[in-house]
Amino acid sequence: MASRIVFYTKPGCHLCDDARGLLEAWAVPYEVVESDPRYELRVPVVELDGAVIAEAPIDERALARALGVRRRNSV
Repeated sequence: MASRIVFYTKPGCHLCDDARGLLEAWAVPYEVVESDPRYELRVPVVELDGAVIAEAPIDERALARALGVRRRNSV
């Protein structure tokens, strides 16, 4: 069964734009939830199968490792 990735964001969040860019560059399928009150002060937040694996500020290396993807510009 495929993993479920949920990306929590809110309008006008530049950190969210950066994190979304990582997910898109890695071609990772994900769902978007905007303005969830649980994460209002922590966005962006990425959940994998219901567990938070990343939140602001996003660590690209740790997120890539958690998702099992190769980072951009990695050798």
